[in-house]
Formats: sequence, C-alpha cells, structure tokens
Amino acid sequence: MRIISCCIALMLLLTGPASAQWTVEYQREKLDTYYGIAFPSASVGYIVGGGGIILKTTDGGSTWVDQTLPVPDSFFDVFFLDENTGWAVGDNGAIVYTINGGTNWIEHSQSKVLTTADLNTVYFVDDYGWTGGDSEDIFRTTDGGTTWYLVEALGSNSEVEGISFVDTLVGYAAVDGDGIIYSTDGGLNWTAASVNLGPYPYTRFDIEEIFTVDDTLAVATGWGSLVGPQPTIIVVSTDAGQTWNCPDTTYSWNSYTYGHGINMFDDGEVVIVGGGSGFAAPNIHSSIDLSTWSRVQEFYGDDLRDCAVIPGTNTIMAVGGNGTIGTSTDKGQTWSFNFDPDFGFAGIKGMMNVGTTTFAVGTNGLFMKKEAADDWEVSLAAPLGFAPILHDVWYLDGVICVSGQYDYLIKSADMGATWTQLYHSASLSDAMYKMHWFDALNGLLVGEYAGDDAIYTTDDGGATRTLIWHNVKSYQFNSVHFAPGQGKFGVIGGDDIGLYYTIDGGLTWNAGVHDVATATNDIEEVFMVNSKEVWAVGDNGTIVKSTDGGANWFQQPSWTTTIELMDLDFNPLNGHGWISGNDQTARHSKDGGATWIDLSPTLGAVGDDIDCVYLQNETHKLYIGTDHCMIQYWDSSPTGDMPKSLPFVLNQNYPNPFNPSTTISFTLDRDGFVSLNVYDVAGRVVATILNKTMTAGSYDVGFNAKSLSSGVYFYKLKTADQEMTRKMILLR
Repeated sequence: MRIISCCIALMLLLTGPASAQWTVEYQREKLDTYYGIAFPSASVGYIVGGGGIILKTTDGGSTWVDQTLPVPDSFFDVFFLDENTGWAVGDNGAIVYTINGGTNWIEHSQSKVLTTADLNTVYFVDDYGWTGGDSEDIFRTTDGGTTWYLVEALGSNSEVEGISFVDTLVGYAAVDGDGIIYSTDGGLNWTAASVNLGPYPYTRFDIEEIFTVDDTLAVATGWGSLVGPQPTIIVVSTDAGQTWNCPDTTYSWNSYTYGHGINMFDDGEVVIVGGGSGFAAPNIHSSIDLSTWSRVQEFYGDDLRDCAVIPGTNTIMAVGGNGTIGTSTDKGQTWSFNFDPDFGFAGIKGMMNVGTTTFAVGTNGLFMKKEAADDWEVSLAAPLGFAPILHDVWYLDGVICVSGQYDYLIKSADMGATWTQLYHSASLSDAMYKMHWFDALNGLLVGEYAGDDAIYTTDDGGATRTLIWHNVKSYQFNSVHFAPGQGKFGVIGGDDIGLYYTIDGGLTWNAGVHDVATATNDIEEVFMVNSKEVWAVGDNGTIVKSTDGGANWFQQPSWTTTIELMDLDFNPLNGHGWISGNDQTARHSKDGGATWIDLSPTLGAVGDDIDCVYLQNETHKLYIGTDHCMIQYWDSSPTGDMPKSLPFVLNQNYPNPFNPSTTISFTLDRDGFVSLNVYDVAGRVVATILNKTMTAGSYDVGFNAKSLSSGVYFYKLKTADQEMTRKMILLR
C-alpha cells in the first residue's frame, strides 16, 4: 500500500515570493577531499586533504584527530621518513613539516616562495627530497628539507603528479603532458621514458601516481582518454624506469575511472585505488607479480585518491572524495567505509511520506527519515557496503523499498535499521531509477538495462522481476507515475523526449506524440494529476502537458531554455504545482501550470541544484532537496485559500474480472478507523483487507483471492459514519 501523498495534500496555498518563509530543516556539511595518507608505523598514520586538513591516528586508523596547522591551505600529499619526521605539500606552494610526530607543524620558510603553484607530491630518501606540482617544475633538497631549489623546468602543460625514488640517485616522476620521466643522478636531470600502452588506442593519457617496488621494478597508474570513457591505465617498468609497458593485455581496463594511489604489502602484492569524477565508483586493482591483475567490483559512490598499507599487516586504508576513508583487512578484496551523518557530499534525489513520517534518499547511499517533529535521522542504505545514487523510495505496508543506480533495489522491514539487497549490478549502464507499487507485492520499475530503456514488473515484492520492455535506443527511463487512485492509467518519461502511456496498468505501453522540436531533450519527471491531465519536465526548460492521459503532448510556456528541470509535484485538489531544477530553481504555479512564480530559496551553495520538490500533506510543508544535501521547507501561508475538501470514495477494483489479484483504490475524507472487507453473495466475510486507524488520503491496496473460488464478491469500505460497497468478479 502506498499513500498518494501529492494528490491528497491538505495544505494552505503558497502565496508567492513576498510571503515565502523558507526554513532550513537539515544541512549536511560538505567536507573536502582527502588526497593523501601515510603510515610510518603500524599504529601511527596521517591523512591530508582539502581545507587545510591533517589528521593523525595512533591506533592504526580506528580514530583520527585533527592536527593544528600554521596555514589553512589544502594539502595534496604527505610523506613520513619515520614516526617523527614528515612533510605535507599543497595549495599555492604550501610546505609544512613536523619533527615531533605531528605535535607541532611548522610552515617552511620557502612555503609559497619556492613556487606559488600547487604542489602535488613530495618524496624523501634520507636527506634527499623532491617535490613538484602545477608549476611544471621539480624541486630538490639535499639537506633534509632545510633548503629547496629548482632542478628541472619541464615546460607548459607538464604538471608533476607523483614522484618516487629507488635511492638517492634513481627515481621517476609522473608528469601530465610528458607521461613518465626518469632520473639517474638524483633528479638533477630527467629523461622521457618510453611508455607502451599495448592494445589500447588512447587519444591521450595522464599518469597520476608512480611507485618503486625494488631497484629495477616500478609501477605507475593513471587514466587514458577514449571517446567517452576514461579507463584506468596501469604500466610496469622492469628496467629502472626507462621503459614502461602494459603488463596484462588481456585485462579489462575500461572501467571509466582513474588510477590515483599505489601501495604494497610486505609480501610484494601491490594494490591500486582510484575513481572518477562526480560519483563514479572507485576502482581497486591488485597484483602479486605485476604481470596479471584482478579488479575488485566497484561498490561505493566517491572516488579514492590515495592508499597506505599498515606495516606488518594485511590491512590497507584508502582515502578520497568528500571525507571518504576506506579500510580493507584482506589486502583490498573487501572494504568497509566510514559513514558519519555529518560528513560528505550527498544530494537529495527522492522523498515520500506516510502519515507524519517522511523519507528521503540520495547520493552515496543516503537514507534519511523524519518522524513528526523529530530531527532527520541519517544513515547509509547499503547492506553490502555498496552505496550508489539512490533515486526513489516507497513505503508499502511496513516495508521501505529503495531503488537507484547500478540496478539497485533494497528493502527494509524495520524502518531502515537493516536492509535486504534484492538486486545490484556493477554496471554503470544498469539502473532502476523510479518505481510504482500497486500493492506490497505488485510493482513496476523503470530505468535502464545495458544502457537502454527498461521496464520491469514484479508480483512478489521485488524478490523476482520480469523485463517487459527493452528498446535498444541508448537511452533510459527516468520516471514513472500513475493516476491517483486509478491503477490502470500511467505514464513514463525518459531520454530524448521519451514519453509513453498505458491504459491497462502497465501491461502494454504506447509512445506518446509530442510537438517538442528538440527531440534530444531528456524528460526527467512525469506527474499524473488525474487519468487525463499529465505533466512532464526535463532538459533545457522543457515543460509539456497532456490532456488525454499521455497520448498527445504539447509544449507549455517556460521561463528558461537552458535550465534542466528535475522534478515536479501537483496538488490535484486546487491545481497548484511546483517545479524544481538546476541553478536554485524552485517555481510555483497557482493557475494549473499556466504561469510559474520564482520561490527564491536561499541555498548554502550559490547555483546549487534542487533535484527534488515534494509536498508533504500531513505537515503542510513544501520540501526541496538540494545537491549539497540541504533540506528546506516552506510552510503554508495562513492567509492562503484552502483547497477543496477530500471526498469519501470507493473506486471499482482493477482489473475486474480478476484472477487472482486485483487493486482496490479509495479516498478517505478524514482520519479514523477504517475496515475493508470482502463478502460472498450470502453476506459472509471471506477476507479482511484492512482493519485499522488511517489518515485522510487516497490509497491503493492489493487483494489476492487465491484461496477463493470463482464467483461474484462484494467489498465494503466502512468508517465510523460512512460506508460504500462495490461488486467484483473472480474468474479462474
């Protein structure tokens, strides 16, 4: 059972920008990326990152403590010679060091003087040290870091990303624009190495990190550019850095992610971590002999920038985007990640409510729950440590169902305390973006399969599913919505003005006809006000409307031709509607969509995207959810017009005749105790569907008559002072 909350909203009308009272109900801190990690001993380790972060652990990574720093600049690399002596480099040529294990950090006298460009890497062998970065130069010290000087000017577009030395003479550098260079005289002179990428025809490549294994053996990682994907690159040198080759030509590198960090266990096994931009999943590769490689399945939403083996153990820790810290105790085969309600960047993608409880889902496996006047509870909906972008959430007879990226479908029977994973794929081209549940067992899910649009049905609560639609058109379905209280009329929206409608409860779908000239615009959200009136929004300010259930669509006036419109909600009782989108877009219509008024929300980040707009009927709040994990609401104006009253209605079941399942829709005009019983022709109760207290609203409930024989039956909806009865026919 699902409350059709958007169509039963008992809220006062919003009266326009002049009376707008936006209130921030939740805002999650956006932490900077962690870029570097080092463990000089089994117990002591350091993490550096954006915003001038240096963290220290003294218990092997279980807890981390902020260090006091003399500068606020971001740090991109950290290196420790021992537990006491360490260096960190970063923004604007910042250089800091410690000689007492991080108790005090000192800004070097040449910090931001040696160069004002970012420094990306630092490495030491005894008193010899090297650093480099966006200045396209390499700097060296021979007196333990007391004095630094320029040794190599590499030229334009030659940013130094990583440096590693075998000893005080032989070393390597990863350089954007020049690939890999090597030195045999302590870094005074550098020579371009030969890099052979094997069978992979990259149009360009960048090496991000380099690691010394022994006197002659080294490994480097980065990414290559093809048309579209940016696959991981791993190359190995066996001659002290002069030539580098792709070690395993049979290995599938095409993973859309970069290689960023490298480290090695005591037995010689090497692990590489990486990730892509935005929310591309991390990539983790490992090899025992550097000639053959294996890859751990992508499983988390933020990229990884560096890793460090805890000496003398099989434990490796990795750090990355938005405060991510990962730990593996089995050499990188399985991982657990920190999750703190106050860390990370996570956008709100979907919301719904039942009674006074509201749910929200979003990126990085975000699951949020708010009961009545309580604060939002934040957790990770990830039963196996996998945390993709979550797009939709439903509540069905005590069970929460969540779907999203990577073909993700999970359920919880205890309000989100624990989760059961029903489906999951590592493929970026599989997803279940949106759902519609007719009852607790029967549902419809839309998204993409193998990169193409897909529709699934299920009749067992998602335990198994059937693919009923798969067009090879290289686009996806982004939204599905059914007419409130009428389970047979529905619409789907997708890429390239993909608009489809059904009149038989989703068994068959037909393409809608539209007048949108730019057919490459994607439809992001659809909404059925009733069985005839349907709205859809999408790319480049696209707003379209249908008055015949989705068969024909016509463009509507829009205030923009550039902004991507992401979500919409309507109150069918009074014709009011709301649209959200990129660049702080939140608009309100009081005239059935003829005109849209800017609601002007004030967001934490200028230009932030509003991916979700949702009308909460019980609290009379209009919610918006942003890309920076902010939830705001606009309470109803007390001077607004009241919407029309809800009717007491019992609709005809659908399908009818049926065998053996059907859906019964009804609307309650007030809160109270409700019963819904099924009777045979003799007037005997043969089934009780509902017998409980319920709130005002519209409902769809399922009835399975598998224990009954063919014949005529009656179902009665009864409250304290009202009742209504309809006939249905079971045909076997």
